[in-house]
Amino acid sequence: MKTCSVCKKEFDPELRGQGPAVEMGEFLGENVLRDGEELCPTCLENRGMLGMMYCRNMD
Repeated sequence: MKTCSVCKKEFDPELRGQGPAVEMGEFLGENVLRDGEELCPTCLENRGMLGMMYCRNMD
């Protein structure tokens, strides 16, 4: 179990969500912010949604 660096909830790093928002969140976490392994699936998905809405240079 790990603790999310954003919401501070515990999560299992093996369990990941699915969908385009999660993929974008993983991309941002791995390539831009370098903290992809530190976020729970909910925060990762939320980051991905925000990234898809506001980071238009990454389309």
